[in-house]
Formats: sequence, structure tokens, C-alpha cells
Amino acid sequence: MDADERPRPGPGNPTALGFFRDVPGEDLGRILALSDGVFAFALTLLVLSLTVPSIATNGRSPSQVSRELFSALGGDWHVFLGYVFCFAMIAIWWTAHHRTFRYLQRYDRTLIRLNLVLLLEIAVMPFVLEVYVAYPETQTAVVLFAVLQAVAGLTLNSLWTYATTGHRLVSRSLDAEAIRRAQAWGWVTPAVFLVSAGVSVFSVDAPQYSWVAVFVVQRLGGRYVAS
Repeated sequence: MDADERPRPGPGNPTALGFFRDVPGEDLGRILALSDGVFAFALTLLVLSLTVPSIATNGRSPSQVSRELFSALGGDWHVFLGYVFCFAMIAIWWTAHHRTFRYLQRYDRTLIRLNLVLLLEIAVMPFVLEVYVAYPETQTAVVLFAVLQAVAGLTLNSLWTYATTGHRLVSRSLDAEAIRRAQAWGWVTPAVFLVSAGVSVFSVDAPQYSWVAVFVVQRLGGRYVAS
């Protein structure tokens, strides 16, 4: 075989050495399928943080058992609140991930790696919730939860920044000002969680109340980016 007839590296030649060095392409289906699967699995695993209270029933009337069960469930309010909040946060990251990939037209190896890092962070959230539920009044549990949310936001915004820099992986017709606004607003939610982690030095409860502001931030952010 002549030198000119040998396989050349490239996406059109899967037997060439270049195939193993990079994975550029335009079909985002497999990336989205894996991502949706991880998000869905993480949302499902969250329910494991909820446990049914163990109430002794021997020799007791149904009304007595009912009162104790009601009391036990009420005492676990922070568990239910943690579950709802963590579910909501994963839903927020899934929505932001969906919105980000809606504008992508192609991918490369760096994008895949950034997406995998984000999925790692999403997959570990059920464990972090378990820690938070078990030790809700400790600074370590609060900081761990806040930092993970901040890192997830930073990773997703880094993915968007990488994909849109020079319109690398998005359409050239995508409005540059809209890209800039989305990049700028993408740092706000991580900043809220990082600040809350710092506030935990003075109060463990205050950061948890401040997390509610995330939903307001997300609401305002959607209007700002779309304006």
C-alpha cells in the first residue's frame, strides 16, 4: 500500500489512529441519554433518605399508635424538607442542563469530560443528602451540601462558557449578548451557595434559610437571560 493510500486519522475513518485521540461529532443523543439517566437515577435514589418510623404496636390501641406515628413524622420534618430541597436542586440543574444543550450543535472530548464531571456531582447528591439528613445541625453537613451545589453550578457554567467561547460548539448565529448574559448569570447561584458555606462559620441555620433565595435567583435569571 502506497503512503497516499494509508488510512488517515479523522472522524470519517474509525480505524484510523485519530479516532482514538478525539471524539468530535454532531449527534448529541447518547450524551443526553446518559445525562438524563443519571439525573433520573439520582432523583430516584433521594427517596432512600426517607424512612418509615418504627412504632411499637403490641398492646396499644390504634389511636395511641396513630398519635405516636404523627409525632414521629413531625419530628422528621427536616428529613422531608431536605428531600424536597435536594429534589428541587437536581431538577434545577437538569433544567439548566437541558437549556444548555438545546443550543449546542456539536461536541468534542472536552465537552464530554465536563459533562461527565457534572454527572459525577449529580450522582453523589443522594449521599450528600443522607449526610445532611443524619447531621442537619452540624457545620460539616451544611457546608458539604452547599459546596456540592456550588461546584455543580460552576461545572455547568464552565461547560457553557467552553461551548460558546468563539461559538466553538454552538451556532454562529447565536446572539453574542445572550451568551454573555447567560455566562454572567451562571455564576450567581454558585455564589449564593459559597456565601452560605462561609456564613455557616457564624450560624448553621442561617445558610439553610438563605438557600431559599436560589429559587428566586433562578426565576429572575430566566427573565434576565431571555430579555
